[in-house]
Amino acid sequence: MGSLFPCLPDEIGWQCLAREQLSSHHTLRCVCKSWNAALKNSHFYEERKRLKSSEQRICVVQYIEEIGYRVAVYDPEKNSCKSLAPIPAEIDGFPDCYFMKQKLVLITDMFDDSTGICVWLYDFPCSKWRQGAKTPLDFGGEFASAVDEDGGLIYIGGGFGRASVYNVEEDKWDVLPDMNTHMQCFTGAFADGKFYVMGISFRSFEVFDSYTRSWTTMENRFNNWHCFETTFGHLHYLYVRGLIEHDYSQAKVNIVGTFPMEYWGRIIDFAGLVSNKIFVGFYYPFEAEGFYMLSPPSETGGTCKLIGIERPSGLQGFVISAATLDL
Repeated sequence: MGSLFPCLPDEIGWQCLAREQLSSHHTLRCVCKSWNAALKNSHFYEERKRLKSSEQRICVVQYIEEIGYRVAVYDPEKNSCKSLAPIPAEIDGFPDCYFMKQKLVLITDMFDDSTGICVWLYDFPCSKWRQGAKTPLDFGGEFASAVDEDGGLIYIGGGFGRASVYNVEEDKWDVLPDMNTHMQCFTGAFADGKFYVMGISFRSFEVFDSYTRSWTTMENRFNNWHCFETTFGHLHYLYVRGLIEHDYSQAKVNIVGTFPMEYWGRIIDFAGLVSNKIFVGFYYPFEAEGFYMLSPPSETGGTCKLIGIERPSGLQGFVISAATLDL
């Protein structure tokens, strides 16, 4: 790779570069071949995390009527937004997005008549899109997805009761056993080695154990929730009136925080974690989509405190999904 700095050991030069702000990385890559190679190395971003120099952003998939789908990166500290390069294909449905190993991963349907789920990956160090392997199964355009960050895996389940898992590093799919139930309108989550699939209008949901590779059915006592794994220590769900904690060790749920009454019944579009807060989008029929930061109930005595965010110019469209970046 060559010397990073004259008269300095590379391990020191590596740490100097790793402490630079994310906004300067594009310029740093243009300085010389050695710096360009260093900033495109996945270990560079691991070093930033180790040094606590990494910065969090929120990547959002938007739908804009005039141009279709667009991916933008939102900086919550500066309340600014920057678009990524256009996705090099027409996509359809409601794409899910995840971030792992310095890549943004989109799980989506294609706009043409082909069947199966398509994967698009954006490599942040290289600033390029590439298409991943296609699922061997047809989900009929209806599916839930969730990410196992430690394993580098993305689970898919839903349409026609089918399920599959995608390995990001190997770019391979593995077909899983069929679910017990055929559901519609899905949301999904992964926690403690288990993949949860929920049909919005169903009184039960399914859980896939990645160790035993088997499905079980559990009671669903709440409708209309958006689920995800949080940094609050447990799997949580956002539902129409607040925040629910799922204690998967005892197979029960508890309401741990409630929204202010004026937000009851509003539809939750997406949620993404930023440090110890949740970036969440609400909308109500015939009203504009609103963005908020949600504080954990432990800080607010059981009430979910919502702080409104002024919508920056780069977030004009309807947000479909969001993922937290740590670069």
